[in-house]
Amino acid sequence: MDGVMADQRPSARYGYRSLGAEPGFRVRLAGAAASKLQAGMFSFALLYAVSAGRSYGVAALVVAVAALGGIAAPFRGRLLDRFGDRRVLWPILTVHVGSVTALSVNEGLNGPVLATFGSALVANVSMPPVGVLSRVMWRRMSQPQNVRSALALDAVLTDLAFVFGPALVGLLTETVSPIAGLVVSSGSSALATVLLLRAQAGRGPVRDPSRGPERGAGGARHWAGPLVLAPLRWLLLVACLFSAALHAVQIALPAAAGRSAGAALVSVLSVGSIVGGLVVGALRGRWVPRLPVLLLGLALTCVALAVVGRLPLGLLVAGCLLVGLFIGPTFVALYGDAGDLAPSGTEAETQSWTGAAIQLGAAVGAAAGAAAIEGWAPLAAVGVAAVLALSGFGAGLRVVRAQRHRSRSRLDGSRKNPPPAERDEAGRLSAVTNNLDVPPAVDPGGRGVSARIKG
Repeated sequence: MDGVMADQRPSARYGYRSLGAEPGFRVRLAGAAASKLQAGMFSFALLYAVSAGRSYGVAALVVAVAALGGIAAPFRGRLLDRFGDRRVLWPILTVHVGSVTALSVNEGLNGPVLATFGSALVANVSMPPVGVLSRVMWRRMSQPQNVRSALALDAVLTDLAFVFGPALVGLLTETVSPIAGLVVSSGSSALATVLLLRAQAGRGPVRDPSRGPERGAGGARHWAGPLVLAPLRWLLLVACLFSAALHAVQIALPAAAGRSAGAALVSVLSVGSIVGGLVVGALRGRWVPRLPVLLLGLALTCVALAVVGRLPLGLLVAGCLLVGLFIGPTFVALYGDAGDLAPSGTEAETQSWTGAAIQLGAAVGAAAGAAAIEGWAPLAAVGVAAVLALSGFGAGLRVVRAQRHRSRSRLDGSRKNPPPAERDEAGRLSAVTNNLDVPPAVDPGGRGVSARIKG
């Protein structure tokens, strides 16, 4: 009997070529791009809209208060996991559009400033979690060998959004209206919602029984959700330290090179990040650097940037490009590891916690960098970034160790208690090999039986 089981051989195609050949790729790509545009535009659009009729200081304070709404991100992710994408996204989008409309009307009428603060905060709290859903979608819909390429593409889209988003807001403000940026930002949220739901139509999240939901005593889901996992808590610390290092570098560049040149150098960082993200998405698995290696590389390149910062501008540009090469791949590794660690049924919440840790790190890095600039010199903030990245390297080693320990525990458990499907397959093979004095799928020497059984 030939072909009881087919040979399981990895596909020769991988990376972007294989990803682009998957059904529905264009809709997924358009939805992911729209979701990133929202993140790249909202804060700047809010700043420009409010500052048109009030002082720049008040507008900046409105943006800062609105940013507090980011603490609701894990809660939004938990809602997605519990009730499903469609039942959560439409109500949230409705509240978001309503609050943006209220803010726009209040600013047009030069209404009370408290109404501006309130509507801005509600707008950010109700921000549709399309960025999180985009990363979850790539993991749900992509073939396993293409997931890293999909996450790399997602990270590149994020970089592009933060390069072109503010420029688009500025153009709309100058040519149309100060409110136009907010309108386009909300419109991109609505477009992303439609496209991401369409891309996943008829496809729910794939539940992995070996990664069952983390539960507390008595079988109830733990109140902390995915945070009950120690490896994930270490990963969130890594995300925070990495983001802090990145933002310490970003605020150091304008202080060291001047506002105009500093803004150009920050753009060079983004260019390096895009290149690095594209490269890591095209590599085969065995060549992909792990998270600790990337953070160590970031720390060393920050040291190099601090050294060349006193040299000609050309070397400073090269140093920024080198630092950027490690930024995109680190984002890919962070979100990839978060998806791998997420217990079944908590994918969106886990990705939301990762994003929240990155936002917290941005605040920490900006504060630490500013203190270094005020206390020592602009390039001292780059040295602080190197220390933060090196600390992330140490925490990243803990993540890798915890992942290996957890993988061994799962492997041992699966050997003792194979899933029902494997037990049924073993029974079926026993019927085929009932005259052999060897266990199913094992030869007398303890090696696996060939995938083809001839009888």
